[in-house]
Amino acid sequence: MIIENQKEYYSRKLPGTDIHSLCKVPFSGFEISPEGNIVLCCMSPRSPLAHIDNINDLEEFYNGTIMEKYRQEMEDNKYPHMIPCSICYKKELGKQQTLKKTLEIYDMGDFSNFDNDWKSRKENKKRPLRFLEYTLSNICNATCATCGSFFSHKWQSLDKKFGRHVFPIVKLNNDSISKIEKVLYGLETLVIKGGEPFADIRNIRILKKLYEVNPYCRVFIISNMYTITPEAMKILKMAKPGTLNVSASIDGVGKVYDWIRSNNFEHLIKTIETYYKETGLKININVTVSLYNFFHLEEILYYFKNKEYVQCININKVTTEPLYTNCQLLPKKMFDTQINKYKEVFPKALKKMTIISRQFLEEKHRSEFDETQGKKLFFKEMKKMNDHRGFDLCDHIPELKEWRDTP
Repeated sequence: MIIENQKEYYSRKLPGTDIHSLCKVPFSGFEISPEGNIVLCCMSPRSPLAHIDNINDLEEFYNGTIMEKYRQEMEDNKYPHMIPCSICYKKELGKQQTLKKTLEIYDMGDFSNFDNDWKSRKENKKRPLRFLEYTLSNICNATCATCGSFFSHKWQSLDKKFGRHVFPIVKLNNDSISKIEKVLYGLETLVIKGGEPFADIRNIRILKKLYEVNPYCRVFIISNMYTITPEAMKILKMAKPGTLNVSASIDGVGKVYDWIRSNNFEHLIKTIETYYKETGLKININVTVSLYNFFHLEEILYYFKNKEYVQCININKVTTEPLYTNCQLLPKKMFDTQINKYKEVFPKALKKMTIISRQFLEEKHRSEFDETQGKKLFFKEMKKMNDHRGFDLCDHIPELKEWRDTP
C-alpha cells in the first residue's frame, strides 16, 4: 500500500478509536448485483441505491446526489450510525474482516488517483469510477453444499428436489454490460464475482474490452476455477504483470471436495495447473469453513501449502447460514478441542502464506443452540446430499461419523 497517498483517508479516524471514519468504496465506486441493483458494496446487498436499467450512465450516477449523500455522511463522522454502513462498523469493533478493512490493508484499495479525485469532488468536477465490483449472473457450474439457487442456477433442480424455494436465473442484459464497458477506462480495481465468472462467457467480453482500453487496471476474479475455456485463457494471458489476481474457492481435497463442491477434484487441479502453466500466475485458495469441513482444514492446508501454483491460502470465511452448516452446532467440548488444535497447528505450518480469520481462531462467543435438535437437522440435511452425491461424507471425515454415531 502507498499510504502516503490518499491523505484524506488516512488522516481521518473516529475519535478515541483506530477505526477510519471514511470507507474508500463510496469515494471510489460501487457494486452491481446480477439483479441489476446498484449497491454501495458487497456488505450491503439489501440496500439498493438504484437499478442499472434506470440509469443512463454509471459515471453520472457515481457523481450524482445519491452517492454524494453517503460520502458527505462519512465526512461528517456518521459512519457508526449510517445505514447500511453501521454493519461494517460493528464488525470492525469485533475485529472482523469487511470490504472496508480489505481496502485498507491490501493493494485492492490502493487508488493512486484518490487525492486528485477528492480535490475534484470538492470542486464539483466529475470523476471516473476507480472501483467496480460486479456479478453478471447466477450462472454457475456447481451445486456446492453450502449454496442454493439464488447464487447458482444449477441448484434449481436440487432446491426443487429438496422442497426449497427455487430462485430464477438472473443476469444483466447486454445494455447493462455496455454501460459497464463505458466506465472501464478509469478503473483502478475491478472485482468480478459469480455465480461462476468463467461459466458466464460475457465476463470474458468485458475483460477483453478492459485490456484494450485500460490494461493496467487491477483485476480480482473470485472463481471456483473448475473450468477455464481456451478462449478465456487467451484473454487472461493478456493481463499486464502484477494486475491479475484469481482466487479459487476450494473447501476440501479429494472426495471431501467432490462432496462439498459437487465437481471432481482431479479435474480442478488440472485446470489450476494449466492456468499456472499458461499464465505463469499463482492463485489464492479461499476456504469457506462450515460444519462439513471443520475437521478437514489441516488436509486442505497440507495439500496446497507447498504447491508451486499457490500464492496464499485464506481461511477467512465462516458460514452461519443455513443454520445446519454452522460449526457451533457441535457439542462445545468437541468444538473447543478442534479450535485449540488449529491454534497449535496453523502457526507452525503457515510460513506467512496463509491468512486465518481471527473470527475463526479466536471465537469467544457461541450462539445458544439446541445441540440435540441441531444435530438432527444437520444429519437430516447431510443425508439428502449424501443420497444425491452417491456417497457418505462421514466416510471421509471420521469426526463427523463419531458425532453421528454417539447417542
